[in-house]
Amino acid sequence: MTEVPASKFLHIYGHLLISCWGSPALKKRFLATPTIVLKEFGLDPEGAKINIKKPEKGASSEQATPESQVALWNEGKKKGTIDFYFPEEPPETAANYELSDEELMAVAGGWRISCCCCTPCCCC
Repeated sequence: MTEVPASKFLHIYGHLLISCWGSPALKKRFLATPTIVLKEFGLDPEGAKINIKKPEKGASSEQATPESQVALWNEGKKKGTIDFYFPEEPPETAANYELSDEELMAVAGGWRISCCCCTPCCCC
């Protein structure tokens, strides 16, 4: 079984959560077939069964933090069963958060005037 580095896992986990929160169809598909969707996002459970868990509201569950999810993922792959915590809604602190123009430009698909170092510029 291949361990997933924390930085890679956290990047994919965050991207998955945001994508599911923004797309009811993806969220529904993830809840129905988590293994398939996880593989599409770059996390292969390598045969381990995925148990979707919902964090308890109002309770601070240490197992439901993104950082603890890394350990649950890697340990679960070895055991054959992965507990995958999936908050179905974004946290209230993120609900009204707005990105700055600089943050929006840094997002994939954003464009910057000095996009590369190639000559001539491939963007024109």
